[in-house]
Amino acid sequence: MLETWLQALHDWEVAALVRRSFYVYPLINATHIFALTLLIGGILPADLRMLGFFRGVAAGPFLRLTTTMSAIGLALAIASGFMLFIVQPLEYVRNPAFLTKISLVALGAANALVIRFSGAWRMALATGEAGAGLKLGAVLSMTIWIAALLSGRWIAFL
Repeated sequence: MLETWLQALHDWEVAALVRRSFYVYPLINATHIFALTLLIGGILPADLRMLGFFRGVAAGPFLRLTTTMSAIGLALAIASGFMLFIVQPLEYVRNPAFLTKISLVALGAANALVIRFSGAWRMALATGEAGAGLKLGAVLSMTIWIAALLSGRWIAFL
């Protein structure tokens, strides 16, 4: 069943266009890299702020900005990543680095949602102080997203 669906995805006209175009795949790849820049570039400073760095910067506006930036980056990374995936879906689902990356992205997104909808997050926005639970979430976040980034780089080599 899964293999049939993946083959249909591979045979989709859009996937064929991405594969055969001289320009489309590199543009999608560049978009994916830009999206990762927004995603990681928003997450890491927010996590560092929760860990006590950048105390001179007001937490509320800073965390709202970085959260918005990372959410836009995640949405763009998912969309562009899907477009990269359709080029060779049967190969990607057998690639351990790809499977690790997808799992880490799901885990990172879940961690972000838990953090962003917590009372501790609202307290950090208001006071600039993060409790132990929020700090733990920040450390997990940095670890997960850096591991996802590294897993993504290994896809081509496995």
